[in-house]
Amino acid sequence: MRTVAERAGVSIATVSYVLSARREVAPSTRRRVERAIDELGYVPNQVARSMRTQRTDTVALIVPSILNPFYPAVARGLQDVLEPEGSYGIVVCTDGDPGTERRMIEQMVARRVDGIGLSSYLHRGRPFEAAVEAGIPVVMLGSHAPEPGVDAVGPDDIGGGRRAVQYLLERDRRRIGFITGAPGEGPAANRVNGYLAALREAAVPVVDDLVVRADFSREGGRDGMRRLLELPAPPDAVICTNDVVAIGALDVLRDRSVRVPDDVAVVGFDDIEAATLVSPALTTIANPARQIGQAVARILLQRMAEDEPQPPQAIAFGTHLIQRESA
Repeated sequence: MRTVAERAGVSIATVSYVLSARREVAPSTRRRVERAIDELGYVPNQVARSMRTQRTDTVALIVPSILNPFYPAVARGLQDVLEPEGSYGIVVCTDGDPGTERRMIEQMVARRVDGIGLSSYLHRGRPFEAAVEAGIPVVMLGSHAPEPGVDAVGPDDIGGGRRAVQYLLERDRRRIGFITGAPGEGPAANRVNGYLAALREAAVPVVDDLVVRADFSREGGRDGMRRLLELPAPPDAVICTNDVVAIGALDVLRDRSVRVPDDVAVVGFDDIEAATLVSPALTTIANPARQIGQAVARILLQRMAEDEPQPPQAIAFGTHLIQRESA
């Protein structure tokens, strides 16, 4: 950095500001520094810098799947906010496995990331405890209540589940199934809670057999749809916990020549890009993934800059139904 500063005719601090993007530098000065960096082939030693600053300028996004396009969109939103501040995100996949999730959190703590965004199926078990104890800020993705050391960002999943049911009831559907994941907390459970609440509010009987549990995957959607169709009285509509599951459900309905939406209507969650590419195009509850990622990054940057911990906060994004061809 000293050599770069001498070549550019600036202070070492100015070179640091250009590299970190943490402070405004006059455009002409920035160009001189960048030209000196190019001429000298300088590459900052991030390890040495981390030892000096006690920061890695790295945020981990820990998610259950990178095959679900929702999570890459969250990661893109994270990058939108982090990169201009000189920080970077890494994405870690747990495959929804509890043991893997805990190991990945412990690994991120050991690597001294500056913050963690976590989408977890294990909220009740406080999988983030190791990070909180290490003083690393954590933001939970999904419909979680904030708690000491842990903020929360997510959509109104209960409201989204309620709206999906209301929409189907308005179209005279009365046997509404739901394909979801294992019992627990988090977004999927809250979407089911919204579904149940809307049925009760409309005085429509809740039929336990119409709620089936499967993997959060396309194959899980296929499995769940097969089981629903095998019931003595199959559903006339199905809500799926995410769009990937819904696409799997559509696979089975197409293979069995079940007309969508005439015989069975299908509603998904998240509004991933593939929702517009399948046939019939998927009616879904929009979940603003990129905005959620941006909000996670902003909270983590705020926490990383605090001298004293502030009370945890929760940010909830509204959801809305997007009507397409499947319902």
